[in-house]
Order: sequence, then C-alpha cells, then structure tokens
Amino acid sequence: MQITCPAKAWREEEKYSRIVSREEIAKNDFNIFPNRYIHTGEADEYRPIAEIVEELDSIEEEAKRTGVALRTILEKLGA
Repeated sequence: MQITCPAKAWREEEKYSRIVSREEIAKNDFNIFPNRYIHTGEADEYRPIAEIVEELDSIEEEAKRTGVALRTILEKLGA
C-alpha cells in the first residue's frame, strides 16, 4: 500500500489555485488571503496615448458635424 502526501499531489490551476513558498508568504507579511496570490480578473488593457488622442479627435469632429446637422434641421423646423 502506497500513501501519498496530498500536498505533493496538489497542482496549480490558473485563476483557481497557486502554490506559494513560505518565503513569499513571509514577504507578504503572512497575508494568506487568496486574492493576494490568485488573480481572477482580466488584465488591464493599455492603449498607446497617440491612439487615444486620434480617437478623441475623431469623436470631436463627428460631434461638430452632428451639431451642424442638428442646427440645420432645427432651422428648417423654425426653432
């Protein structure tokens, strides 16, 4: 009969479990809350600033065109 240690049979599974060393736990002030070691959320997505500025410029231009079109419609309605 062979007896296996459950701790040795444990495996990591992304977003569900993680094996950490005592040293890492000590480094984290012995904080053993799971969210300290297991990250279940999606990673933040970062976009280049130039891309964001270009998108904002496009949105502002569209807003100007929409404003002109709205004024034209309101003038035709006599408002």
